[in-house]
Amino acid sequence: MEKYIMKITNWIKVNNILLLILLLASFLRLYKADFQSIWLDEILTMNDANPKLTFKEFYDGILFWEYIPHMYFYLVRILFELFGYTTLVARVFSAIIGVLGVYSMYLLAKEIFNKKVGLVAAALVSVNIFHISYSQEIRPYGMLFLFTVLAFYRLIKFLKCTSIKNALYYGIFAGLILNAHFFGFITLFAQYLILLFFLIQSPKENKKTFFINSFISGFVTLIIFLPAYEAFVRVSEIQSFWLQKPGQDAITKLISEFFGYSELILFLIQFIVINYIINVFNLKNIKVNYKSIVNSKLLTCFIITSVWLLVSIIIPLLRSHLDVPMILSRYFINILPAIILILAVGLYLIKNVFIKKTIIILFLILSLIDLFAISKYYSTIRKSQFRELTTEISKKNYNNTKIVAYYRWLFPYFFQNKPFVKIEEKSLEDYVSGIKNNSIKKEPFWYADANSRPYSLNKDQEKFLLENFNLIDKIEYYDAWAHYYEPKTEVSILTEGNINLSLFKPNRLDNNGNIILFKNGNVRSPNIFLEKGNYKLIINCNSLPDKPINNENAHLNVKINGQMVEDFYLSENKNSSENVIKFETLTDEKIRIQLIYDNDVSNKNSDRNVIIYSIKLVKE
Repeated sequence: MEKYIMKITNWIKVNNILLLILLLASFLRLYKADFQSIWLDEILTMNDANPKLTFKEFYDGILFWEYIPHMYFYLVRILFELFGYTTLVARVFSAIIGVLGVYSMYLLAKEIFNKKVGLVAAALVSVNIFHISYSQEIRPYGMLFLFTVLAFYRLIKFLKCTSIKNALYYGIFAGLILNAHFFGFITLFAQYLILLFFLIQSPKENKKTFFINSFISGFVTLIIFLPAYEAFVRVSEIQSFWLQKPGQDAITKLISEFFGYSELILFLIQFIVINYIINVFNLKNIKVNYKSIVNSKLLTCFIITSVWLLVSIIIPLLRSHLDVPMILSRYFINILPAIILILAVGLYLIKNVFIKKTIIILFLILSLIDLFAISKYYSTIRKSQFRELTTEISKKNYNNTKIVAYYRWLFPYFFQNKPFVKIEEKSLEDYVSGIKNNSIKKEPFWYADANSRPYSLNKDQEKFLLENFNLIDKIEYYDAWAHYYEPKTEVSILTEGNINLSLFKPNRLDNNGNIILFKNGNVRSPNIFLEKGNYKLIINCNSLPDKPINNENAHLNVKINGQMVEDFYLSENKNSSENVIKFETLTDEKIRIQLIYDNDVSNKNSDRNVIIYSIKLVKE
């Protein structure tokens, strides 16, 4: 035991800076991990990884909904089974993958250059806003980053020592890239070009070994890729996509997004990259062969990052212009490590130690300032607030009224504890048109929408909706909204004259349509829309039986919108059954009436009950 403690202590002493970087990375990825609501793609992940699905439903669901292999979703599903089906569990998992990505960046930079460059690279990734954001998202992009870095790390080790062991490790991680995301094929193509270059440069006596071991690594990659083959076939059949063709500045915008569009950080980056390029251009003339390239850290770094970046950018760019658009920043998270590596080396190559440390510290401080003060990453809502929207609908949807939504499949996750809520898939335009042509019943409904779908009706539809429905409630959140409508015919009988007692829930009517309360409990009206003004609530009711029990009649509490407005003992005399309650509404609003019976008693001879004959609302 002491031996292990000593090893850990020594490791901490040797790697104290790395440990601090990893702690910072952990904090930045776990802090407010569940602050943002899950958005469309993350809801899809939650649906796909639902532990209640059979394995066949899980497998087929991902093939149908996703263009991504199963691995990430399978791991998330296992975690749901172990720790619970919550977004926090999934986001913590993504955060852990993100921290591992920071550590893997250290390993790669250390292997290709040295430990100091490794520490700088890890530090740069730890505060990178783009990497942090995808370390807090329930999608596999953090995993794509991680396995891309580890595959390049094992590739460098293989190039330094072309052993079977290194070939196997490289093959494993190359295969895992493809299981994280199919954009990994472009990364793999870049790596195979690098392998081909070094195969050509290798001495004749080593060529056979290099080729055989490279082939072994490729075979391992193929084996690990096989579980994702069916998903890959589906992706290869894509003929069109929702993305638009990229503009002339697509790559500039992409790189700017990697660093949160921070002008100061991008300004610093320009000088760091220039320093890197100057040092590359100042490399001494050497005989180009396998040994000289591998022994030249800067040359090796230049070759690998150049091929990595050029292939990963040019292929998607060409395909986007010639075939199917595919330029989306998150798909390119696998080139972020190459950029970070160039920056780390560029910083390391600054000769003046004071200037070097100053720029590194300045870069980190500017990144943190951008995170907390400028971009306000941890306090600004950036994702569609499905969670907040559905939570409020759930609270207000007392009667389990139907919900209509364009993206119907997004909502069941949020209403999993309310299985009786019906969710119908239609746009508001189509739903209103259906009511207009009598193919859809005129009844109360919620309409909810989000993900860049604002309220939109043409003039005729708007007119029809206003003439036939009252807008009872509006809920608005960031990129998410909902409206609750009730037919005007229903609202009129609820606002003027007798309220239909059958609308009260739970339904406790006798054969004559009176509400009967046999035991302590309550009945609640639906939402009733009232204009601003003074009202009288007239409740005609009696206490049963016709004689008090223990010298006491039934007692009733009256609440409006959850607030107590009156309580009284009921008369047993039918000639004095009317109870009048006055109240005021300060604005046009909806109200909900609740009647609570709280002193039920029974004995051998009699039972105290409440009978309500009518409830009336009169505007004064």
